[in-house]
Amino acid sequence: MNRIWLLPLSYVYGLGVWIRNRLYDWNILSSEKFKIAVVKVGNLTTGGTGKTPHTELVAAMLMELFPTVAILSRGYRRKTQGFRLADQADTPDTIGDEAFMLYRKLPGVLVAVCEDRAEGIHRLLKIQPYLSAVILDDGLQHRKVEGGLNLLLSDFNRPFFRDYLLPAGNLRESASAAHKADLIVFTKTPGQLSLYDKKLYETKVKPGAHQTILFTTLQYSEPVFIEPFPEWPLTASDQIVVVTGIAHADSLITYIKTVGPTYKHLEYPDHHEYKQAELNQIEAAWQSFPPSQGNRYILCTEKDFVKLAMHCAWFEQLQIPLAYLPVEIGFDEQDRTLFIKRIESYVRQHQRNT
Repeated sequence: MNRIWLLPLSYVYGLGVWIRNRLYDWNILSSEKFKIAVVKVGNLTTGGTGKTPHTELVAAMLMELFPTVAILSRGYRRKTQGFRLADQADTPDTIGDEAFMLYRKLPGVLVAVCEDRAEGIHRLLKIQPYLSAVILDDGLQHRKVEGGLNLLLSDFNRPFFRDYLLPAGNLRESASAAHKADLIVFTKTPGQLSLYDKKLYETKVKPGAHQTILFTTLQYSEPVFIEPFPEWPLTASDQIVVVTGIAHADSLITYIKTVGPTYKHLEYPDHHEYKQAELNQIEAAWQSFPPSQGNRYILCTEKDFVKLAMHCAWFEQLQIPLAYLPVEIGFDEQDRTLFIKRIESYVRQHQRNT
């Protein structure tokens, strides 16, 4: 549908969000403030900003500096309800794919899910009374908890200041809501970002005195395979089926194109649950590659891998290698220093110690 016909609906949606926020601003609805460092990581859009790897980065950084750190998520698309502290019995079905991935990658961090973030923090503090900090994954719109330090992420290629409110665009809140952020991080930026581009984005945002604008990149490593398949580097001679169930796969596909393998892309909706029908599609795409022309395998994101790996016996039985492509967040040195200094300073001032 043409965006112009959706604009009236966007105004109605935006009015609803505005009313909700004013109810909190006027203390008709109350936000709970905790005597603990609360770091909110989120975005204004419906997804695709790299929220999960940035949440992982913040948690890993804080774990090097403080004794106890927790991540609290709502556990999107999980098949359970209420508060749940992740443990070895959990799966993507019980805590959600993103929370499960973070639990697997950050063994020293408490990872929990709860629809009500205020209740979730209370429950975490009962489990660990001297928690140093809690990171609210996708917590910017959760006004029931007052955030102490707010990180707003925005895709560099789809910046919030060029977007529209739902349903005409992808904004969950008006672009003016960016004023609530302390750190505004433009993600998925090109490797070599010019000073002109940085200044252009700063001009568009018009940051307040309390705000810092940073730029990050996605950096991919070599594929990681499930056992018993051997480790192979990604090369131009490979034949791969790329499987994604994320909001925007552009950065991943761009990287794969730079390496140059032959590939087919099976693109599914964000947080997709892989069942036998999808496995059959994956097998058919893999079988379509000639077996004599280089390595052929399935390559996915780490978020998809935690769900596809639940079918590891199926992949092993059919001898279909499955791998994910690890991704890390990159900064230039100045932005990295600012990022660490701002978050560390806040947590040191607000960590619970009594």
